Amino acid sequence: MGGILALAWRSIWRNRRRTLISMCAIGIGLMLVLVYGGLMAGILGDAAAQLDNSGMGHVEIYRTGWRPKHTTTRVIEAPEVVLKKLAVPPGSELGARVVSKGLATSAHGSDGVEILGVDFGVEKHLSAHVRDVVAGAVPGADDLHGILIGERLAERLRVSVGGKVRLMVQRADGDVGVELYRVRGVFHSIAASLSKRQVFVTSQSARELVGVEGAHRLIVQLQLATDAVAVAEAARAALGPEYEVVTYGQLVPILEKMEALTNNVVLVAALFVYALVGLGILNTAIMSIFERTREFGVMLALGTRPRRLVMLVFAESFWIATLSVALGLGLGLSLTWYGSTHVLFDMSGAGEAFELGGAAMKTAMHTRFNLKDSFVSAALVYVMALIVGLYPAYQVSRLLPAEALRRG
Repeated sequence: MGGILALAWRSIWRNRRRTLISMCAIGIGLMLVLVYGGLMAGILGDAAAQLDNSGMGHVEIYRTGWRPKHTTTRVIEAPEVVLKKLAVPPGSELGARVVSKGLATSAHGSDGVEILGVDFGVEKHLSAHVRDVVAGAVPGADDLHGILIGERLAERLRVSVGGKVRLMVQRADGDVGVELYRVRGVFHSIAASLSKRQVFVTSQSARELVGVEGAHRLIVQLQLATDAVAVAEAARAALGPEYEVVTYGQLVPILEKMEALTNNVVLVAALFVYALVGLGILNTAIMSIFERTREFGVMLALGTRPRRLVMLVFAESFWIATLSVALGLGLGLSLTWYGSTHVLFDMSGAGEAFELGGAAMKTAMHTRFNLKDSFVSAALVYVMALIVGLYPAYQVSRLLPAEALRRG
């Protein structure tokens, strides 16, 4: 077999130009598959990994019936107990929120808001905007009259740190709850909608305002978004029907639809590229056979078995595939790795972030490096080389010495 490979290696370099053109075409095709697949995976992966930009969880838990209308009375009475029942991977962040819709007013205006009662020490790990306070600071743990608001809401209400904001809500008992707060801090969010509508107070302050005990929404953020389904299934089994457990894919279904669409687009693009790969290898093999028909005739006349010529054709396809894969992997993995650590496409001209069904994703796009997918793509080049090598191998196997010498 070593002799066949050595002979095939020498054969492909007889026409150096054709071999280099085929190698570059196939290698660049493989590179495009790797980079495009990495970019699509990076876009979707960033959207799932950046859920804290919108304060969402990879898994969220509510009392059954709360989510459709945010019914104030559907409360998780002992959120700490429920959170302890969850089996989550190491490094996960867990938190509880009191949630209510309300009206925020100042001396200069009013606007509808979503009021979140949180433990700020925990919330800074769940919401990127709570970490990004551009003026003032978050309210203290015992500050029942401090509030954290977004930049855009501060502009609309024309208030700053130290200013007064009044919150009005529908309480659980049916009465109207009203409380006056001092702005302790102003946060920045890449999601414009959150900057306009979310306000944060301490959990105890929110409970007193709304008239409930416990929490409405439990948040689980994971190190790996791919763990969400398994964690959610385990939570459903542990908590029973009294609780609704949903994944980020259910909260933002457009992400799942985009993932399915992206997979199909990548598949179609890959099939197109691999078809070109196959044609490139087939063209090289057929032209090589055509130019060497007389040589094959001489070899057959000297006693070389047709089987050995067939092996030679496959060996030449193997070498072309190997050189192409080396080039494609080298370029593709280098660009994908570079794109995973640097901004590959910067669309900041369109805004600081895209918002997809409530999830916010930065407009600076990266690729995602996936070694397994890369080598699967490379293996498909070898499969294609084997398949397209069947036809020229069949043609060689049918050659007769006299006919080959005459045609040559």
